Amino acid sequence: MRYRLFSWFSSGERWTARRIGVAVLASIGILAVVSTIVVGAAMAFMTTDQGRNAQRTTAMPTRATPPVIGIPLAVRPVLSPPLVANPEDCPPVPPPTPADAPIEVCDVERAAVYRLGPVGLALDLTGATETKLPDSEFHTVQMSMNQASSAAFAQYTAANVGKQLAFVRNGVVLAAPAITQAVDGQSIQITGELRAATAATIAQMLHDGT
Repeated sequence: MRYRLFSWFSSGERWTARRIGVAVLASIGILAVVSTIVVGAAMAFMTTDQGRNAQRTTAMPTRATPPVIGIPLAVRPVLSPPLVANPEDCPPVPPPTPADAPIEVCDVERAAVYRLGPVGLALDLTGATETKLPDSEFHTVQMSMNQASSAAFAQYTAANVGKQLAFVRNGVVLAAPAITQAVDGQSIQITGELRAATAATIAQMLHDGT
């Protein structure tokens, strides 16, 4: 397309209605072409920018799974009510016992003797902490486990409602709660009349595996 708009300004010819109309139409045509080019460039820029934004929003960081701590925590069934004992009456900590064999061991405070059956399952722990209960002189221990152990523990407790289990670490009963219902979740809280020193010992044995 040829535009002669500027040649009319340099000529000495008189402006007629026809020439003015042609000039106006030519101007409108130029503006239309320029507008089309500008709009196209803007749309291309916006599309590119939206694509970049979409890429940025999909690159979300993932939460890392907590690592397993210590050695697996053995869960054994309590075969009979514990016997009250003096510390000197407790049997020595047994050597590593096969998981399918029963054992007879004391608790952390060496105040009771437990007769336990073979290992029912082993839990992979991811954390263990002790805290003081609000408005109380006693403490509590909270331990967390990975998803696979949580699912296994939920199945085990559901199948043994009304019985008693014991958490055993290196031949010592850390806690022996009664199973009143299926325990579903990745966190277990050990409560009772736990003194600060006892709770700290349990948490350390859970965390370190010793």
